[in-house]
Amino acid sequence: MPRSLGFVTVGFIAALAARGGTGVPPRPASSDYPVHQEAAGATIAATLVPPDLAKRIFPADVNKNYSVVEVAVYPLDGQTVYIDSFDFGLKFGPDEVSHPRTPQEIATMWDEKNAPQPGHKVGVTGETGVVYSSGNDPINGRSRGLGTYTGVAVDSGQPPPPPPPPPPPGDPRLVEAQIAARALPEGPVVRPVAGYLYFPLISKKSKKAAMELQYLKDGVLVSLPFPAR
Repeated sequence: MPRSLGFVTVGFIAALAARGGTGVPPRPASSDYPVHQEAAGATIAATLVPPDLAKRIFPADVNKNYSVVEVAVYPLDGQTVYIDSFDFGLKFGPDEVSHPRTPQEIATMWDEKNAPQPGHKVGVTGETGVVYSSGNDPINGRSRGLGTYTGVAVDSGQPPPPPPPPPPPGDPRLVEAQIAARALPEGPVVRPVAGYLYFPLISKKSKKAAMELQYLKDGVLVSLPFPAR
């Protein structure tokens, strides 16, 4: 059996990450989303996840570095649509396009923050001295002598380093499961589905720029510009 992580298992995490999560309930109709447009075999609809909602769901580092978009796919009657998150892109302003990251890639932020930090530089100095010795020689009797010694002293030159910072809240694997559970489901679908896509912010100006969701499938590009905020 997979190793337990509270209410989530490692096997469950892997399954979510590989095929997307269970997503979120799609709205009754594509027109219930701020932007929607028909594409090959389906209608694509989307909305930006409000920052206040994202803050309640995800850790602060996700909200700081990613723009979260809820995407819904409504297959046209009788058609099967294969969903691949990499068919989507988020355009910031006139010339920046970001593609969604997987839950595993997002969770690496926690692993990197927990990585050991380099220590302080260490100074090495040499020292030399004279030593006086005496003792009993079983053949020649009592003996005395002088000698020299050399050694190495190590001094960091600084106070001991502080303890490493505490890890970010949450186990990386649980954070990954939390992100994956709401991710847009992938693979073939015949009924409406919805879920989140996580687009990394390319620059500090990205969140303030006009955003446009792009969907490229079978050589056909669909653009859905979000209303100005």
